[in-house]
Amino acid sequence: MLYIIGIGLNPKQLTIEAKETLAECDKIYIEAYTSQYAQGTKDDLEDIIEKGITELGRKQVEEEFGLVLDECHLKKIALCVYGNPMNATTHLQIILDAQKKGIKTKMLAGISIFEMVAFTGLERYKFGKTTSIVFHEGGYEPESFYEVITENKKIGLHTLCLLDIKQDEKRMMSVQHAISLLETIELKREKNMLGESIIIGLAGIGSKKQTIKAGTMEQVKNFEFKAFPQSLIVCGKLNEKEIEGIKAMSDLDE
Repeated sequence: MLYIIGIGLNPKQLTIEAKETLAECDKIYIEAYTSQYAQGTKDDLEDIIEKGITELGRKQVEEEFGLVLDECHLKKIALCVYGNPMNATTHLQIILDAQKKGIKTKMLAGISIFEMVAFTGLERYKFGKTTSIVFHEGGYEPESFYEVITENKKIGLHTLCLLDIKQDEKRMMSVQHAISLLETIELKREKNMLGESIIIGLAGIGSKKQTIKAGTMEQVKNFEFKAFPQSLIVCGKLNEKEIEGIKAMSDLDE
């Protein structure tokens, strides 16, 4: 049996159902490369469930997870995922691979950034396709995230931008870095679709240091976000209620 369990944005967001399930498992793994807690650590989670947890890196999850699946034939195995499982295609592939091996699977939901975007004051149903802004380095300089943002804006939708994480290098993209990449792309393309847009920077969502800051690209870029992980929302067409909501839920510059 394989359980894929969302563990939220901090250890205290673990659901009762998840805690009870983990108590029944013979072995517990955690996928440790796509994200991390906004507050707290793996050790804190281990204290809560009173069990040890084995970390798995990218290669172990994406290329070698068949070894874990082999354990599932005889044991109850859990894969813990920060936030909510199934937000990444990696976890869907694990389910598909397990089914091919005849392994029963069950998923347990957790709180993620996708649930938290409504805390900005924006209407959740007005979000378009989500994208990821990745580091430009070593000749790898994709701009597909910019295309997603501009296509969403054309139809008035907001864009949630997840920011790159390099756990093996202990490096996480900041809101400022993400905005600088967008500005560089706009300059190269001689566009100004985003310059006057309302941008919302999110930092440490789900933690005591949670920060939500709204303004123009220039205003948000100059704000100091201290907590991680960080993400970014590029707003589409705002209605009056959303503008009121943003002012209530963030430090909107006039």
